[in-house]
Amino acid sequence: MGQQKKIRKCGVYTWFGFLLPFREKLRLIKDAGFDTVCTWWDDMFLEMDGRKEEQFDQALSAGLLIEHTHLPYFGCDELWRPGLSGDALCARYCRAVAGAAASGIRTVVMHPFERQAPPAGDWAVFIARMERIAGESARRGIHLAIENICDQNGLMRILDHFNGNPYVGLCFDTGHNHLTAANGFGLLDRHRDRIFALHVHDNNGKADEHLLPYEGTVDWAAFMEKIGETNFAGSLMLEACYPIDMEKLDKDPARGYLAPAVPPEEYLERAKQSCEKVLQAGI
Repeated sequence: MGQQKKIRKCGVYTWFGFLLPFREKLRLIKDAGFDTVCTWWDDMFLEMDGRKEEQFDQALSAGLLIEHTHLPYFGCDELWRPGLSGDALCARYCRAVAGAAASGIRTVVMHPFERQAPPAGDWAVFIARMERIAGESARRGIHLAIENICDQNGLMRILDHFNGNPYVGLCFDTGHNHLTAANGFGLLDRHRDRIFALHVHDNNGKADEHLLPYEGTVDWAAFMEKIGETNFAGSLMLEACYPIDMEKLDKDPARGYLAPAVPPEEYLERAKQSCEKVLQAGI
């Protein structure tokens, strides 16, 4: 149990359910007591968040570290299909890796598929493109963390292919794992030396709700025991947000958003308390 004490920091995704200017979100996150953040590497909120390339320095100025950034995942199944569309998407991912590295970010997170490996997808085509993306990560000296979604078998096949590449590893998402693994943590056992990032959130085992820890049914004591047996020493990065319909928001951000009924300070206070409670579960 002693190893579990090595995770001491709490982080939070800068999207936690509130549409606010980026600098204001950083101030609120810092005031709530968080140490690190995760960002979204895209310009879809350019008017509100400013240039993504400037966010690393802005976070440092606010007393926070961008521990990792999330690459966009819309349409990522194209990576599995021959053709110009998939080639263009692969090139965009390579440019994103290069841009994140140039901005000071040391880990990027990507989804390997939208929900599961496409049944008609071409494994050879996908791997060839992933080799290009992983090669860009290696050239830039940053980690490429592949996130577990619904298809753990597909994920493990990908990670096994890159087993000899020290720049490719796992972003372990507790909520996604809870939907697919009956609350087991086999991925942490299997890849204990290759965990580059955590996405921490809860659900009731039926839908990807992105709840705060202890608002669902994830076994947090078991999670902390398992993560304590790995070499991961980063933050517990909350990827929770004030309850909204995430699928509706992803499909139509402009119409799918409703302002939360509580102030952001109140939600972030609850978020920090839940993160601390998870840390205590590992002691």
